[in-house]
Amino acid sequence: MHNLYCKTRCHRKAGFTMVELMIVIAVIAILSAIAVPNIINWLPNYRAKAAARDMISNFQKAKMEAVKRNTDVVIQFTPGAYAANGQVGSYRIFADDNPANGAFDAGELVLAQVNMPKNVSLYTTSFVGDTTGYNSRSLPWKSRLGSVEIRNNKSRYYMASLSFAGHVRLQMSSDGIAWN
Repeated sequence: MHNLYCKTRCHRKAGFTMVELMIVIAVIAILSAIAVPNIINWLPNYRAKAAARDMISNFQKAKMEAVKRNTDVVIQFTPGAYAANGQVGSYRIFADDNPANGAFDAGELVLAQVNMPKNVSLYTTSFVGDTTGYNSRSLPWKSRLGSVEIRNNKSRYYMASLSFAGHVRLQMSSDGIAWN
């Protein structure tokens, strides 16, 4: 009898009351109301930074593939006018079978085709013909030095610059003029 009494009495005490559940739901709602605007403001900057880092990674991939394949690997940029609520611009990396032309020809191997993410624009390059890359000695293709710039809709700018030694440097700016 004692076991039966304890089981039913103990069972009744298990669980949460409605008041406890309502307090937990209210706390979660308050925390969400505080966190969501911060996440919304943070996300565009995260996307721009991720796109810039991916670009640096793809420069390195092009460099390694040029040495590995013992051929020129070209990075061809397609910039576009900045659009506040869209994704503009792309770039293609390919192994150039015809080393003299630097243009994508039918049958050439595409190593990467990258479109900018939402609210990020590849808006300008200073490379001659918007094209650069690497030769089989991991040096800039045809000595094409320059930079490529991307930005988001929250005034965050990133610039990737290619040096004589084939190194890519990433810089950030909040106005597109002063780079750090």
